[in-house]
Amino acid sequence: MRPNTPHFVVTPESAICHGGHFYAMSTIQDTVFGLYHMFVASTRVTNTEHSEDAHLLLRRMVVYLHYVFVKRGSKVTDSTSKPPPISHVPNLSTFEGALDLFMLCIIMELGDLINPLAYKKTYRQARHHSLRVCTIHARGLSRDLRNWWDSCYIFLDPETRMLHTAESVFKNLLSQHLSTLVFYKKMAEENDVRGEVPECTAKVLQSLLQKYLPYALYSPCHRGFEWGGAMYVVQARAPGSSAYMRSWNSAFFPHDVLTIHCRP
Repeated sequence: MRPNTPHFVVTPESAICHGGHFYAMSTIQDTVFGLYHMFVASTRVTNTEHSEDAHLLLRRMVVYLHYVFVKRGSKVTDSTSKPPPISHVPNLSTFEGALDLFMLCIIMELGDLINPLAYKKTYRQARHHSLRVCTIHARGLSRDLRNWWDSCYIFLDPETRMLHTAESVFKNLLSQHLSTLVFYKKMAEENDVRGEVPECTAKVLQSLLQKYLPYALYSPCHRGFEWGGAMYVVQARAPGSSAYMRSWNSAFFPHDVLTIHCRP
């Protein structure tokens, strides 16, 4: 079953049903959209809250992608080449593949801000600390992945012929998601649709986003999570045109949101 798909189970007689989750990079964008729906309106769309499990699987995907592309050093291809014969990785030489990667990285940046359990005052601190450390590590790997992509590829706007870096496109996508998420949360509350934790209100969410993600200034005009910008063409950089540095831009990412307690 594809992610973000409403479903129910019907049996002709009493039965015990067992299910599970399998996340794939080929459908990661729908998975991210489903995670947002769970955060905003879990009491309407599900009978079980499983944000911790979802974030665990997404962190594992980041670790795997970092191993394949950065540590293993997969060969860079252009958009006309066939993707490397590696299972469960996006073709990062295409714009759709780059968007798949960036969607996953956005979830790593948001961290506890879209984990409803983190808004609970009674959340177990010992366990929460270990989970925050795990997510901080995954966020670091996701930033390293974007730096690696930026050293190998660049975006070309086919209409204006202007070039754009990974960080400029990622920042626009993140801004779009934040704007839409706040709007969605406000609209849900106006229609008496609630999430898992009463303490997680639109006002609290917006305050935390402004406090911990000030670099991602967002416009209130966005009303959707799907990419709303230009459809760029991905070009491979010439060899030696951009050095890959294993360092994270502290100017662009001044805060680590996973070190906070998401509480009102």
